[in-house]
Amino acid sequence: MLYDDHDDNLDFLKQKINSIKIALFKSEFNSELHLPNNIIQTIKVEDDGTVWFFTSCNGDYAKYIDRSFYAHLDYYKKGTDCRLQVSGKANIVEDDNEEFSAGNIYETGAYGKLVLVKLKIMQAEFFEIGTQPTSSWADRIKNMINHLFPAPTHRIYDFSK
Repeated sequence: MLYDDHDDNLDFLKQKINSIKIALFKSEFNSELHLPNNIIQTIKVEDDGTVWFFTSCNGDYAKYIDRSFYAHLDYYKKGTDCRLQVSGKANIVEDDNEEFSAGNIYETGAYGKLVLVKLKIMQAEFFEIGTQPTSSWADRIKNMINHLFPAPTHRIYDFSK
């Protein structure tokens, strides 16, 4: 049963990531050269929890950056009441045979400015503030007060084990 819960949790995260798509990328490096924090768009989420995306990187120093590092993705979509924060082990993908890398980089003129990264989700936190449609005047006031002091849904997932 634990394995099924693990799959259900990954399926839930995959669905949320695919619906939001846009995240703030932050890398954690111990060296002076690192990838900049920026906004990314998710390319693909695999069934094992690996998230693929491009991030910017000046080609002049890209070859000196560690190929494996810890990183965070903070997913949020304006107009929704949910936020998803994932973290895990990230790797810069250097294989030109990857389906995303060669064609997309050369076609957009971004060669030397972008690197392909894959991040294996080790931990995730999901936050959601629920609001339900109300019909009566009293329910609307109650909902407004509850919205000022929301009780968010907060889920924590740990895949590092």
